[in-house]
Amino acid sequence: MMWDLETERVINEIKQNNAKRILFQAPEGLKLSVEKEIDRIKKYLKADNNYNNIDNNSEEVELILWGESCFGACDLCDIEGLKSIGIDLIIHYGHEELPYAKPEIPTIFVHAYYKPDDERLKIIRDDIKKILNTYGKGHTIVATTIQFKKMLKDYNPAVILGCRANIGDKEAEDIDNILFVGTGRFHPLMLAYKFKKPVDIYNPITGELSKITDDEIKKFIKKRIGAISKLLLNPPKKIGVVLSTKKGQCRINVFNNILGILKENSINYTPILLNNISPNYLIYDVDAYIICACPRIVLDDYLNYKKPLLTPKEFEMYISKDFDYKFDEISFNDFR
Repeated sequence: MMWDLETERVINEIKQNNAKRILFQAPEGLKLSVEKEIDRIKKYLKADNNYNNIDNNSEEVELILWGESCFGACDLCDIEGLKSIGIDLIIHYGHEELPYAKPEIPTIFVHAYYKPDDERLKIIRDDIKKILNTYGKGHTIVATTIQFKKMLKDYNPAVILGCRANIGDKEAEDIDNILFVGTGRFHPLMLAYKFKKPVDIYNPITGELSKITDDEIKKFIKKRIGAISKLLLNPPKKIGVVLSTKKGQCRINVFNNILGILKENSINYTPILLNNISPNYLIYDVDAYIICACPRIVLDDYLNYKKPLLTPKEFEMYISKDFDYKFDEISFNDFR
């Protein structure tokens, strides 16, 4: 198995919590692995008569798989309805707990660390060592996401949590180079723009090395400034302001701030509350939508929507006519 699902730890947590109805939540890439993991855990617990009969309770343990999407630790499934059906423990795979998205139902976070075989691990470490040697004496930050943290422990990596370009307490002047070890280009692009430093991307699964180029950054910024400029050319008569009910995306303070700006500028608006934000739901008679939830909905998925999408930061740029682009980063202050 490519990912460490910590079977023994999960079983021990189930026992320690004396849980009887457990929900397993995983992102799309782990769902099939977690389905098999449930079968393994079920078999073990079924054989453990001592656990099934704790406190003379003959109720059989029920392991349930969450079938909806899971976009991150911002998307916890501890909704009120789970309590009504007796869910008393959640096992959440693939993410780290976020400080602004505390679960209400007891939740165990299993990071699902990448687990290559010994040969592949040696290749990865040799590759990273060679890359770091090319940087010379400058100060290099190794950044990653939670799945690859354990493998990189010798480099004291900065772990990026959620939709943020956060690498601890480091300031731009303290950094000469950034090596991002992971998959995807969203986080590396944010890092390159925010810190104005060279960012290389090493994919430990494929071994591919690439970099965020100035042209890539300019192309991205040009698209986003273009979206803002269209509103300046055709001022919106009505705007939809979208808030998600997902625990780690319900940025109520941002939502309220945007509503206040709209009122101050006499712009008509419709507040919209959704759990999953998708093109199927945003069908209203507005000129644009401001997404007060995950910024990746705007930055990654905007082509899927019929109407223009803006982040709250982009809307503020539109109002102030300030074209110094700012990424929308989720922070603790966005929430109550």
